[in-house]
Amino acid sequence: MSFTIREWSPEDRPQEKCLAQGSRALSTAECLALLIRSGAQGASALQVAQKLWRAHGEDLQRLSAARPEALMREVGLGPAKAAALAAAFELGRRMREGEEVAVRKRIFGSKEAFEVLKPKLLSLDHEEFWVLFLSRAHEVLACECVGKGGWTGTVADLRVLFQRALELRAPAVIVAHNHPSGRLVPSEEDKELTRRLVQVGVFLDIGVLDHLIVGQRDYVSFADKGWMRSNP
Repeated sequence: MSFTIREWSPEDRPQEKCLAQGSRALSTAECLALLIRSGAQGASALQVAQKLWRAHGEDLQRLSAARPEALMREVGLGPAKAAALAAAFELGRRMREGEEVAVRKRIFGSKEAFEVLKPKLLSLDHEEFWVLFLSRAHEVLACECVGKGGWTGTVADLRVLFQRALELRAPAVIVAHNHPSGRLVPSEEDKELTRRLVQVGVFLDIGVLDHLIVGQRDYVSFADKGWMRSNP
């Protein structure tokens, strides 16, 4: 059986359901349908949303990481709908970042560092290099991206990193970059960069406490592995 959304009972229509019961009452597919707004080729907006949801393994991380041009390859999604979805996911990311800034976090180890960095690195299809600038009590003074790259590597300018640390008067930093492939094995470039970071940090009296490599859902810590003290 196939009906248009207008033929459904009011309590089952996503828009009416949201207004009557609140957005928390909606399924993920219904939320997507409200953003998509209209169907295509004989399918309702909800049917298009359900197909999109299944195509991405019913995984919001995967769906939010999809670029607008990739979404446009789905049946029923033109430029306006793809852009609306991408913008909605971006608003969600910015809200999480704002919440983290509002409450200054204290870093006790790699786990806490990963929790701060995870929203910024997990959904990327390219490499980025981020830095946590820490106080003497290891509270996060700032969390900033200092380098962006392509699918296979990133460029981190040590001068920018340490200049920013000096501006913030941060006596310690934790650095991190992502591997979009999900592979958590450090490359030779990762190892060499870490050695250089530690060397410059010693000269400037700024402690480089850790280097995290972030995969798709997990991470590896140079400090936890003992790689900050010797060649990994």
